[in-house]
Amino acid sequence: MKRLLQLFLLILVCSAASAQMKDTLRVLCVGNSFTYVGDAHKKLVDLAASQGHFIRMNAQYVGGFTFARHLQRDETLNAIERPSPSDAFDYVFLQNQSQLHARYGSNPKQYPYVLADAKELSGRIRQYSPGAIIFIESTWSYPASDFGGFGSLEAFDRLSDKGTEALAKACKAKVSYIGRAFALARVQCPDIPLLADDAKHQTDLGSYLKACVNYLLMYGEPFDGNASPCGLDPDMTARLRAVAQRSVLGR
Repeated sequence: MKRLLQLFLLILVCSAASAQMKDTLRVLCVGNSFTYVGDAHKKLVDLAASQGHFIRMNAQYVGGFTFARHLQRDETLNAIERPSPSDAFDYVFLQNQSQLHARYGSNPKQYPYVLADAKELSGRIRQYSPGAIIFIESTWSYPASDFGGFGSLEAFDRLSDKGTEALAKACKAKVSYIGRAFALARVQCPDIPLLADDAKHQTDLGSYLKACVNYLLMYGEPFDGNASPCGLDPDMTARLRAVAQRSVLGR
């Protein structure tokens, strides 16, 4: 009897928690270290929960991976192809190797495989989740390796956006302008460290900013006062949420 009562109470608690959620969305994140360092995908889930949204997250990432390598990875393909009609993904975020989109933006004819891989990956996703809204991420620029080989943060950002926009248009996808949020944060919040000591990968705060951008793209609504700082400095995360809102919502 005691066990039955405990089970009943657990069901009540779970039901109450579910009732507080406005909706449930199934999300797939495909990427590399720019996704898993700082657990941006987990921060996205936490942010959404603090705003009353439930996300069922599936994240596929391996350090240094390109779209092409994900297309050869069984775990990624299984995640894409597994959904039944009732479990298809609602949103998909695709994050490529950090320099490829800028290279494609600088010379599409020299890097045709970047487009071919993006089209194949997005096409595979639509085959199994036909209603999914796909975002291709334009990630941040960084100082390491002569600014990724592009000479300046500004050139890196410009070419990354240009390449990502062309890829998204060809794939009938949307662009997540994460790099623009990072660029705005560099100006408005210069005291907040977004990049780690390697001057390339994101800090936990950089991952938080990325999660904020993707949250706003999904839900299209500003954060309320209950937004989770995900265990980070509340003042800094509040300022980063404001930067993300200006970048995505224009307010």
